[in-house]
Amino acid sequence: MIAFNNDMKSFCHLFLPIFLLNVLLFAEQRRVYFLQTTDIHSVLVEEEQEPSYGSFLRLGTLIREQRNRLGAERCLLIDCGDTIQGTLIAALSGGEVGTAALRALDYDVWVPGNHEFDFGLERFLELAEPMRPILLCGNLRAYDSPPFQAWRIEERNGVRIALIGMTASYMRYWLGEGFGAACMVEYAKTSLKRIFPDLLAVKPDMIVLAIHQAWEGREDPRQVNEVADIVEQFPEIDLVLGGHTHRSLPGHRIGPRSWYVQAGFAAKQLGLIEALVDIENHRVLEINSQLLELPPHYEEDPDMRRKLQPWLEMLDEARSKSIAPAPASDILSKGRPGINCQASELFCMAIAEASKADIVLHGVLSKKNFPAKVAISEQDIFDFVPYENNIITAYLNQEELKEVILEQWNNRSSYTYSGVYGIKLKISESEQSVEFKDPEIGQKLDQRSLKLALNSFTAAGSGRYPKLRAILLQKSSKRQDSGISSRDAVRDYLQKHPGLKVKAQAWMQISK
Repeated sequence: MIAFNNDMKSFCHLFLPIFLLNVLLFAEQRRVYFLQTTDIHSVLVEEEQEPSYGSFLRLGTLIREQRNRLGAERCLLIDCGDTIQGTLIAALSGGEVGTAALRALDYDVWVPGNHEFDFGLERFLELAEPMRPILLCGNLRAYDSPPFQAWRIEERNGVRIALIGMTASYMRYWLGEGFGAACMVEYAKTSLKRIFPDLLAVKPDMIVLAIHQAWEGREDPRQVNEVADIVEQFPEIDLVLGGHTHRSLPGHRIGPRSWYVQAGFAAKQLGLIEALVDIENHRVLEINSQLLELPPHYEEDPDMRRKLQPWLEMLDEARSKSIAPAPASDILSKGRPGINCQASELFCMAIAEASKADIVLHGVLSKKNFPAKVAISEQDIFDFVPYENNIITAYLNQEELKEVILEQWNNRSSYTYSGVYGIKLKISESEQSVEFKDPEIGQKLDQRSLKLALNSFTAAGSGRYPKLRAILLQKSSKRQDSGISSRDAVRDYLQKHPGLKVKAQAWMQISK
């Protein structure tokens, strides 16, 4: 043991802080850059119905400019999901145009979002196969497919960066039981707990989590987004790149020491993050970030356009070609479904005819109207039905249907709310009860002779309808996926009924 006299102690107190400061000052420091996109939703070109959207083709030019300016050897380009679905061109290509765009821009990392599975798990796996070199997703496993890589080490400018990918863990409430039977999605926190010992053992200089979830503070009662908990449990994470909520967050500190960034949705922003890293002591010294807005009238990336040209030509044709006659009178999306909404009435009429259901639950999916005397294009149909939902059928008795209808009504302020069609009823808000107005209908329901139809998102519970989900999970409900998409049902109905007039009926009467 070494004994220190008073002079030695004084020397240490005086010069040790200076020595440590010099170690930090002269330690080898390197800068690395991250370019982030998220929630692109295959917005390749300008969307007439959504003028606030950007354009991935034009954003591609900004991406290439920034990567050239900063140096590709110092940059990582990362997308945090919801890339392949959301526009007509995505639907026409079955999602392929989204992954093709990522390859055209040479992305380094892709983390799938929940909408990557809207075309079905099998289709996602087809699209994901050529993306495996850049795909990171540690909390999803398809049972009949090899697991995806959860994390990997990338080196940029001499900095060893541990990159982790996680998707939305709430998907079981959005995509239905067929999805849950074919794959497993666990909480990101659970996956991180499993992989972190191996990750820390390789002593990376920096740890980055790219996740299709968002930082919502503590204002997330359904726990859809785990980021706030993750940074508390894993303070070693230096940078979190988030998504899913379509919010723009240029960067701020969250948790004990993590930095959070979330670029805006629909290809209108690029996240730019700069990190100063001490590679001798394996620590991040400083992080700065900003969101770069897509400049107006920016030129499209020519190489990207060339590689996507077949789908762009397909889009032009679908936008210009009429596929259904104009309705005889306007079909408007305003009003309350089940009471005075023409758009939801059209949905229900089309779904009832396609599925031969007696009762339909449905709401509106967009603000799209069908004006009279204007022929309908495939773009119009997509804008009216922008999601890849199938029609689900089931059989419910009177008491079960009462529970389902009340649960919907109590969530009427949500965009997921569905009104009822095909059965007249009265809801008492004060007593929380439902009374069917026609006694014959009540008798039929007791005998389970009426067939209910609804879309697959609603049938999965959408995280808001646990009673509906529980009832449909019972074997007695005889739940079945019809295999018919809601969009196909609406298109077929419009084609079969030229000169259509839709009058919104008051299927539901409300008493206080």
